[in-house]
Amino acid sequence: MMFQRILVPTDFSEHADRATRIGADLSRRYEIQMTLLYVHEPTTYELPDGYVENMPSHLDRVYDELNERLTQAGRLATALGACRLETRVLQGQIAQQIANFANDRDLIVMGTHGRQGLQKLLLGSIAQSVLQRAPCPVLVARAEAVDA
Repeated sequence: MMFQRILVPTDFSEHADRATRIGADLSRRYEIQMTLLYVHEPTTYELPDGYVENMPSHLDRVYDELNERLTQAGRLATALGACRLETRVLQGQIAQQIANFANDRDLIVMGTHGRQGLQKLLLGSIAQSVLQRAPCPVLVARAEAVDA
């Protein structure tokens, strides 16, 4: 198998869950290492009384929660057979951090919300930005459709 290391970025959405399942399946089938990655893009909010949302104590709580959620996602991936699972939390611009982290990876498996039209124009697409920057192939997965 030409892939040795898979990167699965997550935002803990159902779309990312689908990508985690696909990444874990590939990891299991081909016995390749899988990394679950969450990129935190902090925003600063100035609140009354001079309190700033990104104070170190607040960020510590945010990162503790993110690491716990990543651990839970890792449990799912491990239960699905992912090999040599690694989890990481990075900080910065999401698409750029994913692409930078992927420099020593062979494949990125990520979810997409499948936005279209004005919504996509206004909100942008992390998956599309990663596709443009990625140093390796990117497999983009949508969440499974649910009949209404």
